[in-house]
Amino acid sequence: MTDTAAQRERFDTRAGYQAGIDQLFDLASHTLQISENDASEMGLGSAANQQRLWRFFTQPSPGRLQLLLAREDYLRTGCPRFTQLAERFAHLIEVRLIPAELRHQPKGWLIADHLHYLERHHYDWFRGEWGSQRQYATQLSQLFATLWAQSLPINASQRLDL
Repeated sequence: MTDTAAQRERFDTRAGYQAGIDQLFDLASHTLQISENDASEMGLGSAANQQRLWRFFTQPSPGRLQLLLAREDYLRTGCPRFTQLAERFAHLIEVRLIPAELRHQPKGWLIADHLHYLERHHYDWFRGEWGSQRQYATQLSQLFATLWAQSLPINASQRLDL
């Protein structure tokens, strides 16, 4: 899809949300930026997404993943497949935790290659859209960058718990 033929798909079910995530994971070749509540709803730990991300990280020019979470508990306890990927591809994956004072943003989004996007309008519902439009993906990337700059790497937050 190109900007001139920007397309978008709306979703309002878990299946539609997952289909959009699958599509973005498949389209990504360079970068994936994900901002979510805790990643429990997106199937990050599923076998299918593990395979998609494995391909993303093992292609001739490996992709990079930035994962920004409001809560980290699910990632630590409910995603052993993702944990394996994070250990294997630590040089390509960075995970950060949004500080409590910045968690007022109730929506989640994914951006692939600064072109493809998925936006979930609220953490509590499976309603949103996904598509390809550079201008909109850039707006989401700017919001992501702002939160990213003010967030702590999860490893740093672990050290603070000691």
